Amino acid sequence: MSAYEEDDYRRIRRANIVDRRSKYKELVSYTHFEEVLARINPFGPFQIFACICILFVTIEWAGNYTFIGVLGSIEPSWDCTTQNGSTVTIEPPTDDAKCAFLKSNCTQLSAIKSSVEFYSLVAAWKLICDDKDKPVLIQLIQAVGGFMGSFVGGHCGDHFGRKKFFFTGQLCIIITSVMATAAVSWYTYAICLFLNAIFYGMIEVTSLTLMMEYTNDKYRLISNACFQWPIAYMVIALIAFLTKDWQYFFIFLNLVSSPIAIAFILFYESPRWLVASDQLERACEVLNDIAHRRWNDANIKFTANDLNLIPRDNNKKKPFYNVYHLFCTRRLFKQTFMQNDSQNTLVQLQLLSMFTYGLVSSTYFYTLKGLHDNAIMFTFLHGVFRIFVPPIVIFLDFKFFKFGRKIQLIGSLTINCLCFAALTALMILNVRCDHIAVTVLVIVATMINESAFWMNIAQITAQRYPTVIRCIAYGSIHAFKHIGLIVGISVLEPFLSTRPLWAFLIPEIFIVITLVCGIVLQAETKGKALTDRLIESQFGRLENEIPRALMRLAAGHRFNQVTVRERLKQQARTQELKLHERRNIETVENAPQSSSLTNESSLPSPRGTTTTVVGHSSDSPEQ
Repeated sequence: MSAYEEDDYRRIRRANIVDRRSKYKELVSYTHFEEVLARINPFGPFQIFACICILFVTIEWAGNYTFIGVLGSIEPSWDCTTQNGSTVTIEPPTDDAKCAFLKSNCTQLSAIKSSVEFYSLVAAWKLICDDKDKPVLIQLIQAVGGFMGSFVGGHCGDHFGRKKFFFTGQLCIIITSVMATAAVSWYTYAICLFLNAIFYGMIEVTSLTLMMEYTNDKYRLISNACFQWPIAYMVIALIAFLTKDWQYFFIFLNLVSSPIAIAFILFYESPRWLVASDQLERACEVLNDIAHRRWNDANIKFTANDLNLIPRDNNKKKPFYNVYHLFCTRRLFKQTFMQNDSQNTLVQLQLLSMFTYGLVSSTYFYTLKGLHDNAIMFTFLHGVFRIFVPPIVIFLDFKFFKFGRKIQLIGSLTINCLCFAALTALMILNVRCDHIAVTVLVIVATMINESAFWMNIAQITAQRYPTVIRCIAYGSIHAFKHIGLIVGISVLEPFLSTRPLWAFLIPEIFIVITLVCGIVLQAETKGKALTDRLIESQFGRLENEIPRALMRLAAGHRFNQVTVRERLKQQARTQELKLHERRNIETVENAPQSSSLTNESSLPSPRGTTTTVVGHSSDSPEQ
């Protein structure tokens, strides 16, 4: 075979292979988004990068949100300059008797910076005596901002996408946090913190929804655990130890966290939401970018035809989803309020769980204010103690299949129930609230509440609500979290000084109610795929799986037929190429014989005649 014929053979073979692959690509279709996730690697380098970014940004979130609760409320010793020019030192805490002395004798009051390890807002603005309730008021304003941000962010995330507020939201959080350093009074600081809480509520809801949709059920708990704050608490304690001043604290907090705003630019819109909202072209672009070799290296390229069989909403008929759609069907109504048909009662399990979470979290703020002498170390140890809980939960989830969502819910609530039962017993025995036993029990309850219990709520919410209203669901339950914080701070904290028993008995009652409802009504959701459309929540998973199974069967039958047909075509092409190659070889072998015959025919004839080989005739003797 000549060089030209060999190149032509290779070109024809390569064209056949490309043609076969393109036909195969056009005929491959997916009937569920979980199949797409499995194809692009559900926990590859891109998902790991996103988890690292979330872990990093929690430093900013935790620093702004928890500052006023512990570090910002440290009370120093005071120098009181009397009318005769003498100086009297007032030791914290300033009770009613000390406040009466300050009002009647002090002409000038100044904080002693060296008396505390951190110069707080209380020291800067003298938030004592008549202004001692201002830190609590700032916390309430912050909780109201978080409530508004969560509710609005949930609706915006389901209408405009989860990624819309990532860069701008984090940038606004940094701006409002830096603005707080220029505050000259508690109310200007409260305004900055209110705006900061609004943006935090929005970005927390949208980022949590996005991370839940980036991966599948096997790895979703890892993405869930990235929203925990133990590492953030330790970094916050380090920043406070190095700066020792509340203004420097916020400056360096934002310097450390600013690069994450740039990293958020690299995030992609949720491909699951894009498919569910019938934006297949954009979904293919996102999936191809994630599957690119710079990220997951999945060696696949999606087209809109590949995703046609995945059930999705019609953009022209898509309703305006809102909080009403959490209850618009009987099944969703049960999932949100968990209806017990036998007793005709409505048990607000999902919303009640997050309300209980917020109520228990508030006990951490109003109970442990007596630890101001070691606030930085306490913040650091709070992160150290909590850092072990998420890995343990993830290990148990991977190792034991029976360790499902219901067991996790019951286990975390049981531990909290025992802790608050012990706290209630200590209050009955007239034990002081600043006793070491009370402190330990509150720390253990908070550690379980903010780790295992919160992770369980987030996991169940992701699996209960379809993609088109998942962000609204997260926004609603986070709004109830902030309501729980508001109730705990405004109602339970006053009980601590007047009726300390009720400060722990009321959370215990809510924990018991939530525990009983969870045992009776909570269904196991481990291993279940996420739903995408609202209609999928109207029927059971089995009813929804029947048409999908039929589509898979038809697609599989079609794929098998295509495979057989392509194999037969390839065999025919191979035989044709072999036949063509054999003919070329025969032509090359016959070529020398033809040339020799031609040379012989050109010689003169003995009779003076010429023989023509081609015409097979000779000249006549007469000619």
